[in-house]
Amino acid sequence: MSVEVSLSGRSALVTGGGTGIGFGIARRLLQAGARVTIAGRRQEVLETAAAELETDARDGASVAWTRCDVTVEEEVESAVAAAADSEGRLDIAVANAGSGSPGPILAQTPDSWRYSFDINILGSAMTIKHAALRMRDAGRGAIVTISSQSALRPTRWMAPYTVTKAGLDALVHCAAQELAPFGIRVNGIRPGLVMSESVSLVFDDDMREALTQRTLLGRPGEAEEVGDGVLYLVSDLSSWVTGQVMNVCGGITASDHDDFSSLCRRMLGDEAFEALTRPPTGPRPRDGD
Repeated sequence: MSVEVSLSGRSALVTGGGTGIGFGIARRLLQAGARVTIAGRRQEVLETAAAELETDARDGASVAWTRCDVTVEEEVESAVAAAADSEGRLDIAVANAGSGSPGPILAQTPDSWRYSFDINILGSAMTIKHAALRMRDAGRGAIVTISSQSALRPTRWMAPYTVTKAGLDALVHCAAQELAPFGIRVNGIRPGLVMSESVSLVFDDDMREALTQRTLLGRPGEAEEVGDGVLYLVSDLSSWVTGQVMNVCGGITASDHDDFSSLCRRMLGDEAFEALTRPPTGPRPRDGD
């Protein structure tokens, strides 16, 4: 049995919505019927993204853009106001904008630490703050942050990113507690490997292959698949879900495990073990293909 998720009549803001995962999230919200505003720092990128997203808008849905640097509170407040409907109500906010400063801890400067903090923590906190101020009078709303697997797995040479993403998950729990009395739900998503524009620029073939090998489903994810997770968390399907951070990662969080294959081979024999465990050849299809 399939369930159609409808966001018809709801207004949504997606920060960092012009590219990558943010773009995929905006696409899914539009396809579900929402009125989506994407926000980011580069006007030309937002204009191009909005024009492309317009083709995904179904009846009643629409896409708009607004320039916003999430580290500047006044710009976040303006972006939230721009995303609100004609009655001033905002139903959905996705704090997706984020970044990091690669490098050894011994080379990190106060500025590089502040850079990660300002985008990942401060930007998300201001998005939550101003979205919630709009939502509380309506007595309902859904906010989703976009974290990272690095929040769970300390990542060598990425300390500012890892630390601030872990802090972002803590922010979700704090905000969920404080905002629940207003009917506002706050959740998060930790994506796995998604080959977005920014990831493609910094990940070489060896890095991508290593992460793909650790992903149980055997492939990188797509931005729209993270969008599917967001769609669940902002829809009525998750009406009793708040204060959670969900892994949408192809199984990478379950990939570190003890390997008892040698014991099983001794018990079953190599031939029987291979027959039971050998995966099919060829690419793995997505669900629904």
